Amino acid sequence: MRHAWLAFLLLFGAVAAAAPADFPHRDGANHHLGDDSFVAAFGRAPTPADSEALRMHTHLVYVRALLGARPATSPALEGRRAELLGYLDDYIAKGTTPQNTYVARRSPVFIDRDGDICAVGYLIERSVGRALPETIASLHRTAYLEEIAAAMPEVRAWVASSGFTLDELASIQPGYMGPDVMHMNGWAKAKMKDGDYSESRDGELLVGAFKHKQMTGAWTRTLIGPTDAGKVVGSGTFKNGAGTWTTVRADGTRMATGGFRQSRPEGTWTFFYRSGRVAAIGAMHKGQRDGEWRFFYDADKRIKLATGTFEKGETVGRWKHFDPRGKLVATSTGRAWGDNMVLDVEPGADGVRRTLHEGMPASDSRLELLRHGKDRLYVLDGEAMFDDAGNQLVKTATGWQAHACGWPAKYQRLARAGDVSKMHLALGNRTIPVPTDDAPACPGAPTPIDAARAARLDALLASAVQVHAPIPVVALADPVPAAADPDADAAAASDDSGLPVDPPKPVLIGNPADMASYLADHMTWYFEWPHVDGPFVEVYVSLPGYHLGYEDGDDVQ
Repeated sequence: MRHAWLAFLLLFGAVAAAAPADFPHRDGANHHLGDDSFVAAFGRAPTPADSEALRMHTHLVYVRALLGARPATSPALEGRRAELLGYLDDYIAKGTTPQNTYVARRSPVFIDRDGDICAVGYLIERSVGRALPETIASLHRTAYLEEIAAAMPEVRAWVASSGFTLDELASIQPGYMGPDVMHMNGWAKAKMKDGDYSESRDGELLVGAFKHKQMTGAWTRTLIGPTDAGKVVGSGTFKNGAGTWTTVRADGTRMATGGFRQSRPEGTWTFFYRSGRVAAIGAMHKGQRDGEWRFFYDADKRIKLATGTFEKGETVGRWKHFDPRGKLVATSTGRAWGDNMVLDVEPGADGVRRTLHEGMPASDSRLELLRHGKDRLYVLDGEAMFDDAGNQLVKTATGWQAHACGWPAKYQRLARAGDVSKMHLALGNRTIPVPTDDAPACPGAPTPIDAARAARLDALLASAVQVHAPIPVVALADPVPAAADPDADAAAASDDSGLPVDPPKPVLIGNPADMASYLADHMTWYFEWPHVDGPFVEVYVSLPGYHLGYEDGDDVQ
């Protein structure tokens, strides 16, 4: 699979090389327009408190108005352009927001792991069908439209027939937030110039000085907004880049404190809840989380929430996750971008153990194993189900059926042993037969499954949708009220807040309220759990030299 990943990188490199070298690239919701839409709607830049759904909706409404005021590329295509603008209206009303679980930066995602399609992909789908968007996603899932068009003649032909220019369509394509926290490590060297330094960002002012290109003397971060102006929310004293920094909230409670070296966080750092209780404690090195970390619930007794190790900002090795009573819920192993990411969920009262493998490079596929006693039920991508004898299991209106897939004895032994990693690699590489879109069932004739075994299979599936523990919530920063939707009438699908939401999807494996399912849903090519990464994001953006997003010259790699 590492060769497959290398091939993917080479392919993407070839695509990028073929693309126009000078197409506009700005940070924010769109690489042409940046966050102009958000500033126009709210008079400020977006902050981490503004949801992706709000940012995407704001951008799409904004660009829809721009494109609606322009003519088609030719009079003959006026009707086609109007038709596609109508499809864009439909997409905005749906409120779809694909998830970037692929790359550690803000990036387009043509079709995400749940099948949610981006805005441009939706226009293509509505006009010529789903096949072309699926092909685009399989080859260039996180590419910009300019790159895609340069690599695919059929996309260039669609653009030519759309009544839009390529730049106009590219101005629609959103870029979705990725796990930037893994690659945040502090100051860009270009900014570490000797002399006084000041920077205003998101209602705060950071002031200090550099000497010999290292932080020196007193540094402070103060509020400059309409309320609490002048209040210090972060401070430290440094000599040749070494010192201690403390971040506090507007109400005066501590958020985090720790050491600096070479003008970057170094050594032990401690995060705090507003209650004063410790939220997390662990090691930083060269500005990144590096070493062992422990996270805790906001409780009178220090109850573990999660424990594990980072290496250069990324989760590695064994991570354990606990419920509010301190009972182990699940253990994960592996590391980002590998092919061995496994989540093992502890059995509940029914004794069913759930094991999940994900993260094969260049694939967002998942294989889960539910087992109890001698029963084994494998579920591929939340849809196709198999037993350990190589039969595809299908639940129909009349009961369970088995279709023989013809797995070799070697893989039946792996399946019986519960080797989820090797089974997933075999299924992903098509080493053993699996259903496809063209042949949704294995070739064996359907054989009814007896009532006793069917009841056990039902029990396995029922266990997968139970709540093992509540999803953890860790909030360290001051809450920021979400901005109002700039065009609520356009959001036909919305929750009580008026923000666009995706419609609920049927779930075969997992429960959206379950901690184990939540852990599983945040591992694709890397582990990125909000209750672990969230505190780092909140603390990082309060430190000198850190911020969310990318700017020219930022030292973020």
